[in-house]
Amino acid sequence: MTKKITKSFSVILILTIAWFASHAQVNEQWKKDLSGNLLWQQVTSTGNYFVCTNSEFAAYNPETGEQLWANQMFANISNNQIEEMSGSPLISINQGEDISILDPFNGEVKFNSMQAGIAELKTKQVLYKANGILIAGKATGGEPIMLMVDMTTGKTVWQIEEKFGRIVTLSEISDQELLIVTLFKNYKLNSKTGAVIWKNSTSKEAEQLEGMGAFGSLLQGVAEQAVANEDFVISFYQHPSKDIFIIAAENKNETQSSSGQVSISYTNNYIAFNISDGSRLWNAPIEMKGQLGDLVFYKEGVIILPNNGGRTKINFFDLNTATSKWGKKGRGIAIKGGIYNHLKTEKGILLISQNGEKNYLNFLDPALGLITFEKPVKINGEVVRTIETEKGILFITTKEINILNPATGELVFDKSIPTNPGLLEQKENTIYAFDTKADIVKMIDFNTATIKNITTTELKFEGKEIPGKLELREKGIFISSDQNVSLYDYSGSQLFQKYYEAPREPGLKRALLYAQAARAAYIGASSYYAAGVLQSAAPEVQQEDAVSGAIVEGFGMVYEELGDAASDFAKQSFQQANARFKATAEGRDFIIIFGKIEKDNALLKVNKDTGEVDGSINLGNEKDPKYAVDDVTGQVFKKTAETQITSYKL
Repeated sequence: MTKKITKSFSVILILTIAWFASHAQVNEQWKKDLSGNLLWQQVTSTGNYFVCTNSEFAAYNPETGEQLWANQMFANISNNQIEEMSGSPLISINQGEDISILDPFNGEVKFNSMQAGIAELKTKQVLYKANGILIAGKATGGEPIMLMVDMTTGKTVWQIEEKFGRIVTLSEISDQELLIVTLFKNYKLNSKTGAVIWKNSTSKEAEQLEGMGAFGSLLQGVAEQAVANEDFVISFYQHPSKDIFIIAAENKNETQSSSGQVSISYTNNYIAFNISDGSRLWNAPIEMKGQLGDLVFYKEGVIILPNNGGRTKINFFDLNTATSKWGKKGRGIAIKGGIYNHLKTEKGILLISQNGEKNYLNFLDPALGLITFEKPVKINGEVVRTIETEKGILFITTKEINILNPATGELVFDKSIPTNPGLLEQKENTIYAFDTKADIVKMIDFNTATIKNITTTELKFEGKEIPGKLELREKGIFISSDQNVSLYDYSGSQLFQKYYEAPREPGLKRALLYAQAARAAYIGASSYYAAGVLQSAAPEVQQEDAVSGAIVEGFGMVYEELGDAASDFAKQSFQQANARFKATAEGRDFIIIFGKIEKDNALLKVNKDTGEVDGSINLGNEKDPKYAVDDVTGQVFKKTAETQITSYKL
C-alpha cells in the first residue's frame, strides 16, 4: 500500500514539475519604479512606448527601460486623449480645445494650439518633404490662420491669414511646393516660405462668387457653414508624366417625393488643372453619374470608371478638350456594377465592379474602347489581390480564389476555392490555401492551373472558432485562430492540434488584439516596401486592410524619398519604421495567445513548430490588468505594483 502511495506521489510530482516547466514564467527584461501610480501604458503602432501615471506622462526605451523623457503637464490624461498622427510617429494630446503635438523621441512640444492663438484647430498634417507640420484653423478672434511648424525646432516657420475656407485635401507635389484644395479655391504654396505661388477658383461658379465681392464672400461663408459637418469624398490624381492634376468630387443628391419618401443619387465631377499656374484645362467639368470609382490615365486622355451600381457607364475623355470618345454619340459604355478597382495588363484592363453584394470581373480593351467579355464574370467577395500568370489572372477575394482567362472571360477552375486572404500564402509559383468549406488545405500551382489537396481530413477547431491565419514554415503549414493552433507537414499529416482556453471576459484581450493588428498591418505592408511601391500601393492595401493601408500610406514617403533626409526626426522615423518592417518580414517561431494558468489569466508563448507553451506571463485574475504588448518585437509590459512596471521578452 505504501509503495503505491509513493509511486502515485512520484507521478504527481513529475507531472507537476512538467506542467510548471511547460508554463515557465518568461524571464523579465527590466523592472522600473515609477514616480506615481500607473494609470495606463501603450505601445503605439510606430513602436513608441508611453506610460501615464498620476504624476507624469513619459516615454521609455522599450529595450532597456530607460526613461527617455517625462512631462508633468500631461499627468492623469486618459488613453483616449492620445492620438497617433497619421503618417508619423508624432502624437497629438487633446485637452478640450487645447491641442498639443509631441515629438515621441524627445518629448518636446512641437505645437500648442492655445500658445499659437488658435481657438479652433481644423487641419494638422505632417509634411515630410518640408520637414514641417501644417496647421490650419481659426484664430481666437475668428479670423482664418495657417502656419507651418518646423518639426526639428518646433518654431513657426511661416504664418498666413489667407481665407482658405474648408480644406478638403492637400498634397506635397515637390520638396518646396504644396497644393491645397479647398471648397472654392486651389492654392499652390511655397512650403518653405508660405508664399502663395498661385491661387485659382475650383470652378466657374466659384469664380463668379469671387467676383461678387463682399456679398460673394458672404455666400461662400454660408455655403461652408451649411456643409461644416459633412464628410467630403474627394480624390486627387496627378498625371505620371504631364504637369497636370485632376480633382474628382462626389456629390450626394437627395430628393423627396410627395409621399415623403427620400431617394438618394450621386454624381461625380472631374476638373483638370495645370500645376504650373493653376489654370483649368477644360471649359466645364466632366460630370458622370454615380459615386467616385476609379480613374486611369491612358495615352493622351483619361478613362473614368465611376461606381453607379447596376447603371454604370465608363468613358474615355481627351485630356486637352474633355471630349468623350466611347459609346454611341460619346455617351459611354455600359458595364455591370460600379467599379472599385482595376488591373492594367499587357492586353487591356481588368475591371472589378460591384452591385450591392454582387461582384463582377470584366475586361476592357482601351485601344478599341470595347468590353471584351460577352457576359461579366460573377464572383464572390471583393477582390483584394491579383497575380498575372501563364494561365490567366489569378484573383483573390475576401471569400474565394480562382483564375480568370482574360481572352474568353471564363474561370479556369470549375469551382472557386472558398477562402480568405488571411488563409493563404504564396511560395514561388504556388499558393497554399485553406478551403473554408471543405476545411482542408489545398495547393494551387498557378502556372499549370492545377489544384492538389494537401490534407484529407477536416480541421475543426475547439471553442467554435474558425481558422483565421495560415503560415508556411520549414516544418509545414501552420494554421491558427485566437485560441487554436495546428501544424501539418507538406505531405498532409497533422503534426499537432492544440486548444488553449480563453478568458471569459473578452475585454481582457483588448491590448493583445491591438498589438496583433499592428503586427498584421506591418506584415501586410512589408511586401509593398520590398517591391518599392509603398505610397502608390496604399489604396490597394486599404481595400484589404485599413490599418495596413494607413501604415503603407504614412511611411511610403519616408521610405521612398526620405532615407537620406537631413531632418533628425525624419531619420529617426525612418530607422524605427525600417526596424519594425524588418522584424515582421523575418517572421518568428511563436504566437502569443491570451489563455489561462489555473485560475489566472496569462499571455502564453506558443511554439509554432510544437504547439507547446514555451513560456508564459501571469497577469493574475484582475478584471483590468494594465499590460501592454508590442507584437512586432515580442515584448510585454506588465504592471507588477501600483508604481512599478516590468518588461518581458517573449
